[in-house]
Amino acid sequence: MFDNLKIFSEKLTNQHRTLIAPLDKNITLHIQEGGIQLRPSKSNGLWCQFLIPLVLLMYCVLDKVTLLYKFNTFLSLGLLMYCSLFVLFLSLSSLVVKEPVYGGCLASSLISTLFIYGALNQGLLFSFIISLSTVLSFVWLLRHSLMHLPKTFTIGEAVVVNQSVILFVATLLLNWILELPRKDNETFFIHVVTLTVLVAVAFMNVLMYFLNNILRNMRSLILIVSTGATFVLVTLHFVIGMDFMEQAISFIFFVGYRKEIIAFWLILVALSICALSVRTKLAVKATTVTRKTFHVLASLVFLSGILYDVQLMLLAAGVGLGAIIFVEAVRKSNIEPASSMLQAAFLTYSDEKDCGTFAMTPLYLYAGLACPLILVPSYDADHTLELLSGVLSIGIGDTAASWFGSRFGFNKWSDSNRTMEGTAFNILSQIGTVYTLIIFELIDAKNTLVRTAFVATVTSLVEATTDQVDNLVLPLVSIAAFQVTRFVL
Repeated sequence: MFDNLKIFSEKLTNQHRTLIAPLDKNITLHIQEGGIQLRPSKSNGLWCQFLIPLVLLMYCVLDKVTLLYKFNTFLSLGLLMYCSLFVLFLSLSSLVVKEPVYGGCLASSLISTLFIYGALNQGLLFSFIISLSTVLSFVWLLRHSLMHLPKTFTIGEAVVVNQSVILFVATLLLNWILELPRKDNETFFIHVVTLTVLVAVAFMNVLMYFLNNILRNMRSLILIVSTGATFVLVTLHFVIGMDFMEQAISFIFFVGYRKEIIAFWLILVALSICALSVRTKLAVKATTVTRKTFHVLASLVFLSGILYDVQLMLLAAGVGLGAIIFVEAVRKSNIEPASSMLQAAFLTYSDEKDCGTFAMTPLYLYAGLACPLILVPSYDADHTLELLSGVLSIGIGDTAASWFGSRFGFNKWSDSNRTMEGTAFNILSQIGTVYTLIIFELIDAKNTLVRTAFVATVTSLVEATTDQVDNLVLPLVSIAAFQVTRFVL
């Protein structure tokens, strides 16, 4: 069986070398000539540009989505158009990155403009302004990421990250511009708290960035955190009301099993901190299998939240994202001794892909587990598998493949250090997890095992062959694969 898989792998590799490799090679050549430092990788991950637009577009076709979701979908098509032109330009010259070249922006924005104007019945001028602003912002951010954050991204990773950031900001602005009605009080509460926390984190990061070297000490850090906390409390009292604290306590402690879920999460967080502290004190470099322990712990948080209380999970995911970004900012801020302690932990647990300006792998893990909560338009039972895409693909499958492959793997995929035994165990672990959830009646969706088998096979093959960061791309591939199964099952 493994011999047949090797033949299949070699055929795919040969097709890649014939169709994609020449374009990829030209891009790599021009990147090197331009002195642009990308994350070391065998390929540039050009295929990643399609992931987010594809997921959004398929949900527009398959589900009844909101006006805001349709806006994001059509804006993403404009970004995809520019990404395609960007790849073409980059295969000819690195000037598209090094210089403020905005060729293709107008044509790309017209794609989004036509869809928004024609399909959503919005004004032509408004459609054009929002589309052009989105594309121009994306171009500036993409150039900045590649030029000023050396060895942090491949082309594909930079595109996915910047698409996500731009579409998230566009969502916030459109929600305000269009004055969309509230869904319900709980959803409004979650969105306001999450946005306020993220704004406060951005504010605190800016303060740390411009902090004078003389003032880079723990006293200043405590003052900055206190200022951020004060901003959050004051803002929430003004926006939600004077009874904000009462609503927050009611939301957390007096709805369903939220007390128990939060207690479980706190235990997992405590275990993570203990493991991190012990390993850091020993100053022993963590192995790949050891790092995957945190994948399991993080996956347990999201698995329990998604299965038992998606709304609580959504709030926790937003607040947690802000916390992770702030911790990384503190690590880079040279505020002692906090920065040194975080740097020591980073050096212990970092892998070869964390060679850039920021520690992106932990952020990718968190974003990969949480992204289905934003991309999946409905939280009903039929979408549970899609909400668990991140958990299954990187929390369960990727971890299982790493552990099993490192111990029992011998047959390697063509042009890869991943093993076929690890890939097989990746598939079986995802199917086994879903089957266990079915036994305990935690999942009730049509053709669950068949869909999971197909998706697990797709994601495990991608995991085995790609050199892009698994935590970033596998959840998106998993969501897209689950969407495909809805067409045929």
